[in-house]
Amino acid sequence: MKSGKILCSLLLASSAGFAIGLLLAPDKGSQTRQKIRQKAEGILENEIIGYNRMVCNVKTKLDEILSGMSIKPSNVSRDWADADQKNEIII
Repeated sequence: MKSGKILCSLLLASSAGFAIGLLLAPDKGSQTRQKIRQKAEGILENEIIGYNRMVCNVKTKLDEILSGMSIKPSNVSRDWADADQKNEIII
């Protein structure tokens, strides 16, 4: 119960700090929103690239494991090398 109150207080304080920071920002509101949007898009793009790299690594390792098995699946060899060059999520 006590940790829940601490977490709630921390969340409330950080939200209030964020709101005060936006109100006292030196730029106009439209410029501030544009900066926030650009930063969020950059973070999202980096996360997508990181996710694609992780998926590429997992699939490459899986292909290596499958190629070492005595029973071969139908299409073992795949090329995942350029997966992180595209800003798409691989499924």
